[in-house]
Amino acid sequence: MRFLSPSMSCILAVSVWFCVLSAIGAEPPMWTFDDKDAEKELKSWGALNQLAPLEIEEVKDNKGEKRMVLKTKSLGGDPYMFPGGDWNTANYEPIDGTKYNILYMGIRVNLPNTWQVYYYSKQEPAWNENQRQNYEVKSVDDFEDIEVEITRGGWDKRDGIRFRIDPGTAQGVEAEIDYISFTGPPNPVESVQPEGNIAVTWGNLKNNNY
Repeated sequence: MRFLSPSMSCILAVSVWFCVLSAIGAEPPMWTFDDKDAEKELKSWGALNQLAPLEIEEVKDNKGEKRMVLKTKSLGGDPYMFPGGDWNTANYEPIDGTKYNILYMGIRVNLPNTWQVYYYSKQEPAWNENQRQNYEVKSVDDFEDIEVEITRGGWDKRDGIRFRIDPGTAQGVEAEIDYISFTGPPNPVESVQPEGNIAVTWGNLKNNNY
């Protein structure tokens, strides 16, 4: 049996510990579709179902401000896509549901519809209806920042390995997605409270490079 020298053992131990710390401290993925590699990133989004080919396009919101968005169009009643992966792979670390249990999206659609997010966790490594959250998207007039609290199936007590988004549950749903995130909008933006008057939007910050 060969033994490692003390120095090599130390290096190996530090490397392993660094990997463990990196995995623990890894932040969830975020997609803003502004980066020059955004088109390349879309190539890793596999297993699309009942969706027209995904496209990134520059559009204007109701204020005339430009946004780079992901455009989707459902071709049937069961459209879905896997950000950063497919059924069996993902290009991000597991998502700690105890810290990140809200999915944030900036969206504009052509018609209101029910959307869904499915997930696959370490605690329940299977795609099923238990690990699914429905939410309503009604932002027809202009882009809205949507917060989806994922509670079904105990996401907030689990580690999400992969997730998929169903952009609608009917044919003909067209969407422009400004961002997808588990850590909030891409820049610090004040949330609009029911009793408040704050109206700062991610679109304004995005175009003014704050």
